[in-house]
Amino acid sequence: MSQRSKTATKVAALLGLSLFFGASAAMAGTITGWNTSNVTLVPGPYIEWNTYKNPVYTNSLKTTTNGYLSWKESDVKSPGMKVVNRDDVTGLRCIMTTGFNPFDGTDKMCSDPLQSSKRWKIGGTNGQPIDIYFNVATDTLTTYYNSLQKLTNADVRKWKGFKAQLGFMVNGVFTPSKSLDGLGFSTNKGKYFTTTTTAVQSAEVLSALFAQGLAGPTDINHPTTGYFDPANRMGYFLTATEDTIDSGALTSNYFALFGDWNNLSGVPYGYYYDNDAIPYTDNLLMANCDGTFDAVTGTCKGTWVTYRSQAGLDPKTGLPYPSDGVKKAVPADILAMWESNVLYAPASLEDLANLGLNYYVTINKNSAKWPTPTQFVLRFTPKF
Repeated sequence: MSQRSKTATKVAALLGLSLFFGASAAMAGTITGWNTSNVTLVPGPYIEWNTYKNPVYTNSLKTTTNGYLSWKESDVKSPGMKVVNRDDVTGLRCIMTTGFNPFDGTDKMCSDPLQSSKRWKIGGTNGQPIDIYFNVATDTLTTYYNSLQKLTNADVRKWKGFKAQLGFMVNGVFTPSKSLDGLGFSTNKGKYFTTTTTAVQSAEVLSALFAQGLAGPTDINHPTTGYFDPANRMGYFLTATEDTIDSGALTSNYFALFGDWNNLSGVPYGYYYDNDAIPYTDNLLMANCDGTFDAVTGTCKGTWVTYRSQAGLDPKTGLPYPSDGVKKAVPADILAMWESNVLYAPASLEDLANLGLNYYVTINKNSAKWPTPTQFVLRFTPKF
């Protein structure tokens, strides 16, 4: 591919447009991109590793904001979210973050590997609904999109859960989507939900989970167990209908340790190990502060504990010992070693505030009859 073609492809992906310019008419009827009429995009230049937040307002007048869409400048780039209408490997569609695959430098795609930063990120700041608008062009196609997302509690309070709704913004008023109107949550084959739950759907189709690094068993994507619980993921039970996803109970392994869904400013601190010195891969959680952490002095006003079978690294693997889910104090000599090694550092357990969401949205030819035929809204509302 020529450099000009590569550049054109990259620009198209960043704008959320079809990757096939000559076939743009045929691709009409799908989601053509993010509508930012109620968003103020943070202007550049951007500084690497800084986090930027595009304020999301209640309407296009931009007088009141309930949250933001954010990204950390790295392999993730402004504006932080795009629509992919044809994955360059699988041909599938998704809603994901913007930027480039850190492993090969190509545009981010739905099928990029684990730890390639694919999730777009919404943060709620005041307990009120956050509305994301999407542009649609109508035709007879049925299209379905995998949304790869994080929802962050950036409030001053803990949350008990969330509700996601599909609908339309009509004269500044959110109008919920109705059954069989051509817009709905669905399976990964485009079949609209009637009533279903996470008990019967795969995690790829419908889930609300905290990071596996916090808790969970090994699987094809995670070669090591989670830190706090080696057997069970942390997250929410979900009930979904065609137009609503509603959270139910929070898993007991999260609630027993941390209570309700932690807000970002209130999460506890952990001790991390950067095992590969690669900035875009996740550092490994070695221990956590059982007590209050003083961020000014960088000290734990309590006890550093670990839920791994032993503190430190396993000399056979050079990696942390696997978790046994039992809290134990970290010995003083190991703490001293961590304090003297730049690869170890305390940091907030932000993943306790970040809930990973997987779901599908499907659109069909009935979109021509919507109250706003070229636009729909995805609304997220915190629960208390």
